[in-house]
Amino acid sequence: MAFPPDPKVTAPPVVRNHRRFALTDVTLAGEAVGGATVDSWIADAGVACWSARLLMPPVAAATQAELAGTMRSGQRVRGLVQVAEVRAGPRNGRSVLVELLGVTPLREDPGPT
Repeated sequence: MAFPPDPKVTAPPVVRNHRRFALTDVTLAGEAVGGATVDSWIADAGVACWSARLLMPPVAAATQAELAGTMRSGQRVRGLVQVAEVRAGPRNGRSVLVELLGVTPLREDPGPT
């Protein structure tokens, strides 16, 4: 005997192709901010998503800016991000932990022309 699906029960979102990697020489809105940890994945709707976390001085940052950095392979990447969360960092107010969500895909940066 088959039971009808409960309309209140939904399947959890599916994440595919999750990758975590470091970026060095990171800039945010053209300002050097050090390094970042990036997570990228494909959401259940087939959309490419990514986020970045970095420690930076507690400055008033724009809510949306371009992030660029260098992968371990030497490849430069960039993408537009928006600030998702700002938390106290580990250095007694001298830094904050910023979580950024990708607004545009993270793409290869050919560098200056």
